[in-house]
Amino acid sequence: MKIRDLALALLVTALWGINFSVIKIGLGSFDPFLLAALRFVFCALPWVLVFKRPTVPFKYVFWYGLILGALQFGLLFLGIREGLTAGLASVVLQLQVFFTICFGAIALRERVKVRQLAGMVLAFIGVVAIAKVGGGASNLLAVLLVVGAAASWGVANIIVKKSGATDMLGFMVWSSLVPPLPLFAVALAVNGSAHVVADLRNIGWSGAGAVAYLVYPTTLFGYSIWNILLRKYKTSLVAPLTLLVPIFGMLSSMVIFHEELTLIKVVAVVFVIAGLLINLFGLPFGRRAAAAAPQTTPR
Repeated sequence: MKIRDLALALLVTALWGINFSVIKIGLGSFDPFLLAALRFVFCALPWVLVFKRPTVPFKYVFWYGLILGALQFGLLFLGIREGLTAGLASVVLQLQVFFTICFGAIALRERVKVRQLAGMVLAFIGVVAIAKVGGGASNLLAVLLVVGAAASWGVANIIVKKSGATDMLGFMVWSSLVPPLPLFAVALAVNGSAHVVADLRNIGWSGAGAVAYLVYPTTLFGYSIWNILLRKYKTSLVAPLTLLVPIFGMLSSMVIFHEELTLIKVVAVVFVIAGLLINLFGLPFGRRAAAAAPQTTPR
Protein backbone atom coordinates (compact mmCIF):
# COMPACT_ATOMS: atom_id res chain seq x y z
CA MET A 1 0.00 0.00 0.00
CA LYS A 2 1.30 3.46 -0.90
CA ILE A 3 2.42 5.73 1.96
CA ARG A 4 -0.20 8.35 1.08
CA ASP A 5 -2.97 5.76 1.16
CA LEU A 6 -1.67 4.35 4.43
CA ALA A 7 -1.63 7.84 5.98
CA LEU A 8 -5.23 8.41 4.89
CA ALA A 9 -6.23 5.05 6.36
CA LEU A 10 -4.61 5.96 9.69
CA LEU A 11 -6.42 9.32 9.77
CA VAL A 12 -9.74 7.58 9.13
CA THR A 13 -9.11 5.07 11.92
CA ALA A 14 -8.43 7.94 14.35
CA LEU A 15 -11.66 9.69 13.36
CA TRP A 16 -13.59 6.43 13.70
CA GLY A 17 -12.05 5.69 17.09
CA ILE A 18 -13.12 9.04 18.54
CA ASN A 19 -16.50 8.49 16.87
CA PHE A 20 -17.57 5.98 19.55
CA SER A 21 -17.32 8.55 22.32
CA VAL A 22 -19.17 11.06 20.15
CA ILE A 23 -21.95 8.49 19.64
CA LYS A 24 -22.32 8.13 23.40
CA ILE A 25 -22.55 11.91 23.74
CA GLY A 26 -25.20 12.00 21.01
CA LEU A 27 -27.23 9.27 22.73
CA GLY A 28 -27.63 11.66 25.64
CA SER A 29 -29.84 13.76 23.34
CA PHE A 30 -31.42 11.27 20.94
CA ASP A 31 -32.90 7.79 20.67
CA PRO A 32 -30.38 5.46 18.90
CA PHE A 33 -32.48 5.10 15.74
CA LEU A 34 -33.26 8.82 15.59
CA LEU A 35 -29.57 9.67 15.97
CA ALA A 36 -28.67 7.26 13.15
CA ALA A 37 -31.47 8.67 10.96
CA LEU A 38 -30.27 12.26 11.48
CA ARG A 39 -26.74 11.19 10.64
CA PHE A 40 -27.80 10.00 7.19
CA VAL A 41 -30.32 12.76 6.52
CA PHE A 42 -27.49 15.28 6.66
CA CYS A 43 -25.12 12.97 4.79
CA ALA A 44 -27.62 12.97 1.91
CA LEU A 45 -28.98 16.53 2.02
CA PRO A 46 -28.15 18.81 0.36
CA TRP A 47 -25.28 16.82 -1.16
CA VAL A 48 -27.41 14.73 -3.56
CA LEU A 49 -27.98 18.03 -5.41
CA VAL A 50 -24.22 18.42 -5.82
CA PHE A 51 -23.03 14.91 -6.65
CA LYS A 52 -24.21 12.96 -9.68
CA ARG A 53 -25.92 9.63 -9.16
CA PRO A 54 -23.27 6.85 -9.16
CA THR A 55 -22.85 5.08 -12.49
CA VAL A 56 -23.48 1.66 -10.96
CA PRO A 57 -26.66 -0.44 -10.77
CA PHE A 58 -28.95 1.16 -8.20
CA LYS A 59 -29.23 -2.14 -6.31
CA TYR A 60 -25.69 -1.62 -4.98
CA VAL A 61 -26.53 1.91 -3.78
CA PHE A 62 -29.74 0.68 -2.15
CA TRP A 63 -28.31 -2.37 -0.38
CA TYR A 64 -25.19 -0.54 0.76
CA GLY A 65 -27.32 2.23 2.26
CA LEU A 66 -29.71 -0.18 3.92
CA ILE A 67 -27.08 -2.52 5.37
CA LEU A 68 -24.44 0.03 6.35
CA GLY A 69 -26.82 2.77 7.40
CA ALA A 70 -29.88 1.14 8.88
CA LEU A 71 -28.38 -2.13 10.12
CA GLN A 72 -24.79 -1.33 11.09
CA PHE A 73 -25.44 2.01 12.74
CA GLY A 74 -28.84 1.12 14.14
CA LEU A 75 -27.37 -1.93 15.88
CA LEU A 76 -24.18 -0.13 16.96
CA PHE A 77 -26.01 2.82 18.51
CA LEU A 78 -28.48 0.50 20.23
CA GLY A 79 -25.63 -1.63 21.62
CA ILE A 80 -23.96 1.42 23.16
CA ARG A 81 -27.30 2.59 24.55
CA GLU A 82 -27.81 -0.87 26.09
CA GLY A 83 -24.65 -0.50 28.15
CA LEU A 84 -21.54 -1.41 26.14
CA THR A 85 -18.93 1.28 26.80
CA ALA A 86 -17.66 3.40 23.93
CA GLY A 87 -14.18 1.89 24.27
CA LEU A 88 -15.33 -1.75 24.24
CA ALA A 89 -17.79 -1.08 21.41
CA SER A 90 -14.86 0.15 19.32
CA VAL A 91 -13.10 -3.17 19.99
CA VAL A 92 -16.05 -5.47 19.25
CA LEU A 93 -16.92 -3.67 16.01
CA GLN A 94 -13.50 -4.63 14.64
CA LEU A 95 -14.83 -8.13 14.13
CA GLN A 96 -15.87 -6.64 10.80
CA VAL A 97 -12.36 -7.56 9.66
CA PHE A 98 -13.13 -11.25 9.97
CA PHE A 99 -16.68 -10.96 8.66
CA THR A 100 -15.27 -9.14 5.62
CA ILE A 101 -12.71 -11.90 5.06
CA CYS A 102 -15.34 -14.65 5.38
CA PHE A 103 -17.84 -12.90 3.12
CA GLY A 104 -15.03 -12.11 0.67
CA ALA A 105 -14.18 -15.81 0.49
CA ILE A 106 -17.81 -16.62 -0.34
CA ALA A 107 -18.70 -13.76 -2.67
CA LEU A 108 -15.33 -12.84 -4.20
CA ARG A 109 -13.59 -16.23 -3.91
CA GLU A 110 -10.70 -14.67 -1.99
CA ARG A 111 -8.61 -17.28 -0.24
CA VAL A 112 -8.78 -17.51 3.57
CA LYS A 113 -5.37 -18.30 5.07
CA VAL A 114 -4.56 -20.34 8.17
CA ARG A 115 -3.27 -17.25 9.99
CA GLN A 116 -6.60 -15.53 9.37
CA LEU A 117 -8.44 -18.46 10.94
CA ALA A 118 -6.07 -18.35 13.92
CA GLY A 119 -6.71 -14.64 14.29
CA MET A 120 -10.46 -15.22 14.23
CA VAL A 121 -10.22 -17.73 17.09
CA LEU A 122 -8.22 -15.33 19.27
CA ALA A 123 -10.56 -12.44 18.54
CA PHE A 124 -13.59 -14.61 19.34
CA ILE A 125 -12.10 -15.46 22.74
CA GLY A 126 -11.61 -11.74 23.37
CA VAL A 127 -15.22 -10.93 22.48
CA VAL A 128 -16.50 -13.68 24.80
CA ALA A 129 -14.41 -12.12 27.59
CA ILE A 130 -15.88 -8.69 26.79
CA ALA A 131 -19.37 -10.17 27.05
CA LYS A 132 -18.50 -11.32 30.58
CA VAL A 133 -17.03 -7.99 31.71
CA GLY A 134 -20.33 -6.45 32.74
CA GLY A 135 -22.08 -9.71 33.49
CA GLY A 136 -25.78 -10.38 33.02
CA ALA A 137 -28.08 -10.65 30.02
CA SER A 138 -28.08 -6.89 29.36
CA ASN A 139 -24.34 -6.78 28.69
CA LEU A 140 -24.54 -9.91 26.51
CA LEU A 141 -27.32 -8.31 24.47
CA ALA A 142 -25.24 -5.15 24.01
CA VAL A 143 -22.26 -7.19 22.78
CA LEU A 144 -24.42 -9.24 20.40
CA LEU A 145 -25.93 -6.06 18.95
CA VAL A 146 -22.46 -4.69 18.16
CA VAL A 147 -21.38 -8.07 16.73
CA GLY A 148 -24.40 -7.78 14.43
CA ALA A 149 -23.21 -4.29 13.47
CA ALA A 150 -19.77 -5.73 12.63
CA ALA A 151 -21.35 -8.40 10.41
CA SER A 152 -23.37 -5.71 8.63
CA TRP A 153 -20.20 -3.70 7.98
CA GLY A 154 -18.57 -6.80 6.53
CA VAL A 155 -21.45 -7.26 4.08
CA ALA A 156 -21.30 -3.56 3.15
CA ASN A 157 -17.57 -3.88 2.39
CA ILE A 158 -18.29 -6.66 -0.09
CA ILE A 159 -21.08 -4.66 -1.74
CA VAL A 160 -18.63 -1.81 -2.37
CA LYS A 161 -16.11 -4.22 -3.83
CA LYS A 162 -18.65 -5.82 -6.17
CA SER A 163 -20.22 -2.52 -7.23
CA GLY A 164 -17.09 -1.27 -8.99
CA ALA A 165 -18.06 2.31 -8.09
CA THR A 166 -15.45 4.95 -8.94
CA ASP A 167 -17.02 8.11 -7.46
CA MET A 168 -16.96 6.93 -3.86
CA LEU A 169 -18.11 10.21 -2.30
CA GLY A 170 -21.10 10.30 -4.64
CA PHE A 171 -21.77 6.64 -3.84
CA MET A 172 -21.75 7.42 -0.11
CA VAL A 173 -24.00 10.47 -0.49
CA TRP A 174 -26.61 8.74 -2.65
CA SER A 175 -26.64 5.61 -0.51
CA SER A 176 -27.36 7.88 2.48
CA LEU A 177 -30.84 8.51 1.04
CA VAL A 178 -31.81 4.94 1.94
CA PRO A 179 -31.41 4.55 5.75
CA PRO A 180 -33.33 7.58 7.15
CA LEU A 181 -36.81 6.26 6.29
CA PRO A 182 -36.46 2.82 7.96
CA LEU A 183 -34.59 4.35 10.91
CA PHE A 184 -37.24 7.03 11.45
CA ALA A 185 -39.92 4.32 11.17
CA VAL A 186 -38.26 2.22 13.88
CA ALA A 187 -37.78 5.27 16.13
CA LEU A 188 -41.47 6.13 15.79
CA ALA A 189 -42.58 2.54 16.36
CA VAL A 190 -40.42 2.10 19.47
CA ASN A 191 -40.81 5.51 21.11
CA GLY A 192 -43.89 7.13 19.62
CA SER A 193 -44.17 10.40 17.72
CA ALA A 194 -44.31 12.56 20.87
CA HIS A 195 -40.89 11.33 22.04
CA VAL A 196 -39.31 11.82 18.60
CA VAL A 197 -40.73 15.35 18.26
CA ALA A 198 -39.52 16.23 21.76
CA ASP A 199 -35.99 15.05 20.94
CA LEU A 200 -35.94 17.18 17.78
CA ARG A 201 -37.32 20.26 19.53
CA ASN A 202 -34.85 20.07 22.41
CA ILE A 203 -31.62 19.70 20.44
CA GLY A 204 -28.73 21.26 22.38
CA TRP A 205 -25.16 22.05 21.42
CA SER A 206 -23.90 18.61 22.42
CA GLY A 207 -26.54 16.83 20.33
CA ALA A 208 -26.01 19.08 17.30
CA GLY A 209 -22.23 18.78 17.60
CA ALA A 210 -22.45 15.00 17.82
CA VAL A 211 -24.58 14.83 14.66
CA ALA A 212 -22.17 17.15 12.82
CA TYR A 213 -19.17 14.99 13.77
CA LEU A 214 -20.97 11.80 12.75
CA VAL A 215 -21.93 13.32 9.39
CA TYR A 216 -18.83 15.08 8.13
CA PRO A 217 -15.52 13.67 9.43
CA THR A 218 -16.81 10.19 10.20
CA THR A 219 -19.18 9.39 7.36
CA LEU A 220 -18.68 11.64 4.33
CA PHE A 221 -14.91 11.86 4.64
CA GLY A 222 -14.12 8.61 6.44
CA TYR A 223 -16.24 6.18 4.44
CA SER A 224 -15.36 7.82 1.13
CA ILE A 225 -11.65 7.30 1.78
CA TRP A 226 -12.30 3.79 3.12
CA ASN A 227 -14.29 2.81 0.03
CA ILE A 228 -11.57 4.16 -2.28
CA LEU A 229 -9.03 1.97 -0.48
CA LEU A 230 -11.34 -1.05 -0.73
CA ARG A 231 -11.61 -0.49 -4.47
CA LYS A 232 -7.82 -0.15 -4.92
CA TYR A 233 -6.63 -2.99 -2.67
CA LYS A 234 -7.70 -6.46 -1.58
CA THR A 235 -10.24 -6.53 1.24
CA SER A 236 -7.91 -8.76 3.27
CA LEU A 237 -5.26 -5.99 3.15
CA VAL A 238 -7.48 -2.97 3.81
CA ALA A 239 -9.85 -4.31 6.48
CA PRO A 240 -7.13 -5.13 9.07
CA LEU A 241 -5.97 -1.50 9.10
CA THR A 242 -8.93 -0.78 11.37
CA LEU A 243 -6.74 -2.37 14.05
CA LEU A 244 -6.01 1.14 15.33
CA VAL A 245 -9.68 2.10 15.71
CA PRO A 246 -10.13 0.38 19.10
CA ILE A 247 -6.92 1.96 20.39
CA PHE A 248 -8.22 5.46 19.58
CA GLY A 249 -11.64 4.36 20.82
CA MET A 250 -10.34 3.22 24.21
CA LEU A 251 -8.14 6.31 24.61
CA SER A 252 -10.95 8.73 23.80
CA SER A 253 -13.35 6.91 26.14
CA MET A 254 -10.78 7.07 28.95
CA VAL A 255 -10.26 10.81 28.40
CA ILE A 256 -13.91 11.83 27.90
CA PHE A 257 -15.79 9.36 30.12
CA HIS A 258 -12.99 8.23 32.45
CA GLU A 259 -13.63 4.62 31.41
CA GLU A 260 -11.77 2.29 33.77
CA LEU A 261 -9.43 -0.31 32.30
CA THR A 262 -9.84 -3.38 34.50
CA LEU A 263 -7.60 -6.43 34.10
CA ILE A 264 -10.26 -8.48 32.31
CA LYS A 265 -10.91 -5.59 29.91
CA VAL A 266 -7.22 -5.36 29.12
CA VAL A 267 -6.97 -9.13 28.56
CA ALA A 268 -10.07 -9.14 26.35
CA VAL A 269 -8.81 -6.23 24.25
CA VAL A 270 -5.37 -7.86 23.94
CA PHE A 271 -6.97 -11.05 22.58
CA VAL A 272 -8.98 -9.14 19.98
CA ILE A 273 -6.04 -6.99 18.88
CA ALA A 274 -3.72 -10.03 18.85
CA GLY A 275 -6.19 -11.73 16.53
CA LEU A 276 -6.17 -8.70 14.25
CA LEU A 277 -2.35 -8.54 14.34
CA ILE A 278 -2.04 -12.21 13.40
CA ASN A 279 -4.46 -11.66 10.54
CA LEU A 280 -2.43 -8.68 9.30
CA PHE A 281 1.14 -9.89 9.87
CA GLY A 282 0.88 -13.65 10.34
CA LEU A 283 2.20 -15.92 13.07
CA PRO A 284 5.85 -15.32 14.06
CA PHE A 285 6.66 -19.03 14.08
CA GLY A 286 4.98 -19.35 10.69
CA ARG A 287 7.30 -16.70 9.23
CA ARG A 288 10.35 -18.41 10.75
CA ALA A 289 9.28 -21.74 9.32
CA ALA A 290 8.76 -20.22 5.90
CA ALA A 291 12.19 -18.57 6.05
CA ALA A 292 13.84 -21.84 7.08
CA ALA A 293 12.17 -23.90 4.35
CA PRO A 294 14.52 -25.00 1.54
CA GLN A 295 14.18 -22.91 -1.59
CA THR A 296 13.79 -24.74 -4.88
CA THR A 297 14.34 -23.47 -8.38
CA PRO A 298 11.27 -23.62 -10.62
CA ARG A 299 11.61 -26.15 -13.42
